[in-house]
Amino acid sequence: MEFEGRARIHSHLDIAPLIDIVFLLLVFFMLTSTFLVPEAIELELPESRSASITETSPITIALKSSVELPLQLTLNSKTIALDGLRSAIEALIAEHSDAPIILKSDAQTSVQQLLKVMDEIRAAGGSNIALATLQP
Repeated sequence: MEFEGRARIHSHLDIAPLIDIVFLLLVFFMLTSTFLVPEAIELELPESRSASITETSPITIALKSSVELPLQLTLNSKTIALDGLRSAIEALIAEHSDAPIILKSDAQTSVQQLLKVMDEIRAAGGSNIALATLQP
């Protein structure tokens, strides 16, 4: 004898609600996660045993130079030429007069190129210059 209730039992699994929950979780994690913004120039910072961690500053200059490539400069992650560095720093110093200027130089950059950039910073009125290094 067969009962009527047994004929209505479903033998398959409905996965539509499961897919909805998975997409909801995907959207949630995509919206709440933070991503690191890479700098425009890949640098290999020099190491220093006496380095100390300082607070972040709004003025960051990165420079890289090699035999094949000319000097590459970025000011707060934006590419800039050496000729326009002085005026750009003057504008930033006018906004943030007490902010230190962090200079990130590649370990392979020549000292002469580094001094050119430091001279431009000092000519723009920057006096609080810090060199970024890695602790070994």
